[in-house]
Amino acid sequence: MSDGFVQNGSTAQQERPSIWKRMVAKCGIDAPLVILMLKGTVAPTVGLAMYQADSVARHFSTIGYLIPIMSILSIPVLPRARFIQNLLVTSLLTCLAAAISLLAMWCAVKARENTTHISEAHSNGPVPGSTVSPFNAAASVNMGVWLFFEVWLANTFRAYLPQYFLPSIIFSIFINVTATYGTQYANMKQAESLITHLLESFFVGFGISAATNLLIVPLTSRTIVMKVMAGEILGFKSALQAQSRYMTSLSTRNWFGGAHALNDLDRRDDSCNSPSDTTPWTEADALENILSQVTGLHAKSEAELRYAKVEMTWDKLNAKDLETICHLQRRILHPILGMKSLSHAANRIEKRGGWDALQDREREQWYWILDKVCGSAQRLQEGMILGLEESLYNLGLGKRPASTVKSDIEANGFHHTSREKDMVSHLESMIQQYLAERETTLKEWCASNGLDRSSQQNDAAQMDDGLHQQHLAQLYLVLNLEYLSITTAQAILDLVKFAESKVNDGTMGRKRLIFPSWKRLRKWARDAVSREDSNLDYQDYSTRSGTVTVSLSGLLPASKNPEHAPPVSTWEKVSDKFRIFMNMFGSPESAFGFRVATATMVIAITCFLRNSQQFFIKQRIIWGSIMVAISMTRTAGSGIYGQFLRFGGTALAMVASYIVWYIVDQHTAGIIVFFAITMFLYHYPLVKHHDTIVVPMIGMVTVILIVGYELQVKKIGIPLSISNGQVFHPLYELAPYRLATVLGGLGVAFIFTYFPSVITVRHQLREDLGTSLYLLGNYYCSVHQTVSLNIRGAEGDPGDKMSPGRRLHKARSRLFTKEIIILEGMKKHKKFMAWEPVLGGKFPQASYDRLIDHTQRMLHFTTMIYHVAESFPNFPTPTGVQSNSDTWLNDFKQLVISLELSSRDISAALSMISTAISTGRPLSPFLTAPEPVNLYQLLKKSDRHILSSARVCEPGYAAFAVIQVATSLLADDLKGLLCETKKLVGEENFGVDALTLRDQT
Repeated sequence: MSDGFVQNGSTAQQERPSIWKRMVAKCGIDAPLVILMLKGTVAPTVGLAMYQADSVARHFSTIGYLIPIMSILSIPVLPRARFIQNLLVTSLLTCLAAAISLLAMWCAVKARENTTHISEAHSNGPVPGSTVSPFNAAASVNMGVWLFFEVWLANTFRAYLPQYFLPSIIFSIFINVTATYGTQYANMKQAESLITHLLESFFVGFGISAATNLLIVPLTSRTIVMKVMAGEILGFKSALQAQSRYMTSLSTRNWFGGAHALNDLDRRDDSCNSPSDTTPWTEADALENILSQVTGLHAKSEAELRYAKVEMTWDKLNAKDLETICHLQRRILHPILGMKSLSHAANRIEKRGGWDALQDREREQWYWILDKVCGSAQRLQEGMILGLEESLYNLGLGKRPASTVKSDIEANGFHHTSREKDMVSHLESMIQQYLAERETTLKEWCASNGLDRSSQQNDAAQMDDGLHQQHLAQLYLVLNLEYLSITTAQAILDLVKFAESKVNDGTMGRKRLIFPSWKRLRKWARDAVSREDSNLDYQDYSTRSGTVTVSLSGLLPASKNPEHAPPVSTWEKVSDKFRIFMNMFGSPESAFGFRVATATMVIAITCFLRNSQQFFIKQRIIWGSIMVAISMTRTAGSGIYGQFLRFGGTALAMVASYIVWYIVDQHTAGIIVFFAITMFLYHYPLVKHHDTIVVPMIGMVTVILIVGYELQVKKIGIPLSISNGQVFHPLYELAPYRLATVLGGLGVAFIFTYFPSVITVRHQLREDLGTSLYLLGNYYCSVHQTVSLNIRGAEGDPGDKMSPGRRLHKARSRLFTKEIIILEGMKKHKKFMAWEPVLGGKFPQASYDRLIDHTQRMLHFTTMIYHVAESFPNFPTPTGVQSNSDTWLNDFKQLVISLELSSRDISAALSMISTAISTGRPLSPFLTAPEPVNLYQLLKKSDRHILSSARVCEPGYAAFAVIQVATSLLADDLKGLLCETKKLVGEENFGVDALTLRDQT
């Protein structure tokens, strides 16, 4: 065996992959990626090539290059459901732009008629049938006002619904073109000709994109969801393997310290400046990295699932099945993520010097129980891994291997055929075996440490003994590990049962036509026009538009207005509705739209002045005004970052245009081939890094503008090409002109990012942190309310939308999603900070990093508490063992009641900290973090025998331990959060320093 291993190793060294293979692997290039890149190449290439037909060139004249541009901006490589939604919104916005443009040009035509009393000379326009007239001041003023309104409308829409960033760009292109030429039309027939040709070119591009998306290698959201789900199950397998190595490493940690060490997990250092460096923990870091990847996969699965549910498809699993799988995977993810709490506890114990071991026996007993518990958990993990593999195959998410390694099967105690048929019973037996082993181990350990004796005595001195508290802390950590292992196995068992049920009922036997229900279609239509900040992919959309914003409206109860009493009379109720429009025009989104419109008019104004109108049209200054309209963002850092990317992307595209045009000596066929190659390469970052699409999109559009225009001139000739008023430039001049206009537009955008006022990323980070803490306080409170309803059985019918449990679950889920989005958004803010110039003192980045870390951990511990409430009723018990669950359930109810009182204090503290950070005002003096409820003392009061070693294996005991660990760690983070906030904003000082006043006088 060893000789074969050495031989294989030497062979692997000799057969080292080539440079090409290593580069491909490093770039993450695989067959699906290449296929999508080829698919994305088709639409712009067809749009550019079709213009070489005489009938197409004759019809579209000088605007034919807009066809491939529109085919790119509609993104044909999107999954089908996303593409259709995006295409519908794009089409509606294009039609709206056409309607508004017609109204604007009608106003301009009427203004010209009322101010012109002599005949005017006419010349050829941009499209057939649209002759243009000389300058008219009244018409230009009208078009200028309308352009300002249209740009404001487009960018307010973009800020409010960032998922439609690209449709708003298409809207901006349309209104800029019509505003430029709308000043020159003397009658509506000419204006209608331009609108008609623009609509035709836009929708031909959309049609090519739609045909590419639907007919060429169709990609559905369902396909993506199922691949992500398969990756998530494989990620669970990797996480369990890493978790096994992590458990092995627990016995290598230094849990014990010197004589001044802290003995209790609940005791915390009074200083927030406690040492933060701990011994490196490779296994914990590896587990953390894997869990981060799995969490990302689950977020992607949930985000794409809402599109997969509205697709009509030919498949086996319906939308409800996919939803159930996603729910079951979430139940697996929660306890696996909960294992991180053990790392947090271990690190904090180490920071404070470790436990105090007066005798070597204390160390030996602790490491003994760690070995026993971890060994049993590792054997259970082997069964979990087999269960994950079986569910993967039964659900059709992976292909079952043709042969199975016999040694692996025999090692797990059953044959391949029985594994396919009896996986449920096998996993159940492994869970029962684990429960039996843990009971023996726990009772023996409790007896050896005197916990069973201490629980039967009512001796206050002994209860406060440091050694006894240390044993309790150790017991809680062990029970925490066991509870999470058991609930993970139970969640995997539920997934295996579901997969087996789908096989048994024939669902996986054949494919069928699956239609979305009308209810799902109505919900999809409603969500398509609503703000998407309650969905996990909102963060990606919002980042493209510049700044992540999370709305609290409609989520929390309406607060009282100190300036307005509730309306009573009819007039008050009617007039109160007008305040909606006032709030809309005064919203941050409207202010952003106004800023962009003002910046756009700085360039576009030259189109509406007599001495500069022809220069604006001839030299294509419209490119600069469009760039202003699409490149500005709400914060300075993200705006500068995006402007740099747009300039770099344009410069790179200019070089690519030279290569495409001149490498084939300006032959049309060769140009189209190299154009296709360029589009293929640009689709790599577009597909691979879909959250940063600025560079590939601006690059492809620039190449099309330059190369497409030159091919257009080559096809229809220079005389017809300059009939639209634009001067002809050969490509070697046109490319720098494009770069210069883009640079000018970006320069204006940069100026108006800072003028007349600036919203920095640092300011936005502070506000978002305050919002995050406010959401966390409400989420924490909603979790405890959910726990209370579940334990008391007062949640009502889950199928009833108006039941307390259903409404609270919906609110809690939205709070959690918004919290995750805003936490991810703050990570983006940190990246954008590097692009902002620093004026004055340095930004306290370290303080904000610590505040964000405290917030993330508190969110994690709060979710752990909810997981306990959700999984506690289904916690398995050993077969044949009489459980005292009724007694434990009653005591658990009392525990929840007491926790609700504590949760109010914690939520109130988070609310005050949130207000201080959001406003920058100092905290109230003498504000302290609320202490966590001593759950041990609480349960002792309810039943003094409740914590005896005879009860240590009760489900409630383990649930109590997990909550004890979570609340202790949460309170510790809350104390650190409050301490760090005091250092950042300070405390109010209502006293008067007499000595200071005397010196001042």
